[in-house]
Amino acid sequence: MVRSHVMKERNDMVLRISLLIITLALLVSACTPVRNISVIRSEETLEIEQDTQTISSPEAYHNFLAAFMDEQSGNLRDALLKYEVALSFDENSLFLLSRVATLQAKLGHVESAIETMKRLITLAPRPNPAIFLLAEMYFNVGDYEKSVETFNQLIEKEPDSVRVYLNRGMALANLKRLKEAEESIKKGISLDRENPAGYLYLGDLYFENGNTKKARKYYEKAIARKKNYEQAYLKIGAVYLKEKDYNNAEKIYKEILTKVNPFSRDAILQLMQIHAQKKEYNSAIEVLERALEHNPRDYDMLFKLSYLYKEIKDYTKAIQKALIVVAARPGDTRMHAFLGYLYEETGDYDKSKQEYEHVIAKDPSDIESHIHLGFILARNGEKDNAINILERAIELDPKRPNAYLILGMLYSQEKDFKKAQDVYIRGIEAVPDYPGMHFNLGVVYDKLEMFDDMVREMKKTLELDPEQENALNYLGYSYADKGINLDEAIELIKNALKGNPDNGAYVDSLGWAYYKKGWTDLALEQLKRAAVLTPDDPTILEHLGDVYLEKNMRSEAREEWLKALLLDIENEKLLGKFRETGFGDPHEEERLKGKFEEHMKKKTLQ
Repeated sequence: MVRSHVMKERNDMVLRISLLIITLALLVSACTPVRNISVIRSEETLEIEQDTQTISSPEAYHNFLAAFMDEQSGNLRDALLKYEVALSFDENSLFLLSRVATLQAKLGHVESAIETMKRLITLAPRPNPAIFLLAEMYFNVGDYEKSVETFNQLIEKEPDSVRVYLNRGMALANLKRLKEAEESIKKGISLDRENPAGYLYLGDLYFENGNTKKARKYYEKAIARKKNYEQAYLKIGAVYLKEKDYNNAEKIYKEILTKVNPFSRDAILQLMQIHAQKKEYNSAIEVLERALEHNPRDYDMLFKLSYLYKEIKDYTKAIQKALIVVAARPGDTRMHAFLGYLYEETGDYDKSKQEYEHVIAKDPSDIESHIHLGFILARNGEKDNAINILERAIELDPKRPNAYLILGMLYSQEKDFKKAQDVYIRGIEAVPDYPGMHFNLGVVYDKLEMFDDMVREMKKTLELDPEQENALNYLGYSYADKGINLDEAIELIKNALKGNPDNGAYVDSLGWAYYKKGWTDLALEQLKRAAVLTPDDPTILEHLGDVYLEKNMRSEAREEWLKALLLDIENEKLLGKFRETGFGDPHEEERLKGKFEEHMKKKTLQ
């Protein structure tokens, strides 16, 4: 049977994987470029309202005032309802139609907004601004064909309109009609060569088509026409990110913050992400801390800052920042889950438990909080509650492997290996190609002394993941411990060491395989190194003593075995071996007497 120290590291790793799975909206490990294909925001709504600010009915005016107050306070849904009531009293009010269409679009009711705009166009004495907004609405809803058709109508009415050609070009680009798109944007530029927007749009077109060199050229032309054109600077930064030229991207974002807009949120976040991707977490933190001095209530930025402090394991500051966000957004279950994770990392399991229970109370379908809570309950010795929570997690999503892994380990810690076996088999039925499930089942088979089944599962693990270090080491050590397939055992363990050359358990396995092979000098070399790498492992010390004994270095062997017994006084096999070898009665050893007394007290209490 494989000794326990091989498994301790594996169990810790599996639990750590489980702990790290929290859904965060934060992307600090990858740089997300600014979106390029867009439509210029126009002043058409203002134009329409300036043309049409007439409301003939007193009832309509009364409801308009109430709607306007709601809109100013940010209550857009109630504002829309009251504008619609006002419109029912004055059906041909162009002003009310424009407000209704605008709020419908803001609230995402784009189809309704389109119908309202069509009605407005039929009534408006100057319909072109409304037609432009209609084309823009088609664009935003993804109906690029109708957007192009509507822009074409405008070109007939306004053949010299720069903005129409530019926006028509963007709609054509989204239809992948790139040649026509380029021609349309270039036509807009030819009508006004000093308008920076045209060059920006042409840069967008080339960017989306993968021609970053041309894109950068036209963004620079936009800046030449508008010195502090922040959007163009941001897009040059996006070009560098796409080219993976992070140094120049960093320079651009720093230039924005020093010369263009010291409070540019986009530049701040992109600069932070570049530092984070390079694992320059302290620099990323410095960027956000400086930005928050200007806007301390940017809670999304505070969340990101908390995450960065977590990355450098400054959990005190991570928790401090997270608590500010939670206080401002008490209903945000994502933040409560993240705070629960932070408490979990610091070992404050009571507070962590409270956070996960809060999340589950608000959102009973949150699977990750169930898994984390199950882990904490298991650690706290609340076995039955842990089992119920983990079974609930499996019920919510049978394809989520971590719930099976933690539940199986819970049964294994209770020495209930049959139940652990059942859990892992259920997990494999649900997620047949997950290597960790086969590995853990193999470990359970080893505990049940089902050697052939263990070998089968370890081989399956390696079939799914040939570089899985734990499986390589486990199978190699298992062969070595039985004295079989020793050449294969050595090869397996060496492959495990390729990925983790200073792992004391793996080095010990190699030394043990050499010992079984009869290569005692090589074995001694590896086991002495293993004892340095992992000095508090009784199995390694016992192995080292075995090799010393084989080389007839009895005093050294006796010393290593005594060290092993100091760490594991319950090792009956080693106690017997100590006596049989003629090293005396371990109970008479002065160094071990205290350990024996502790052991007896423990047995008495049990």
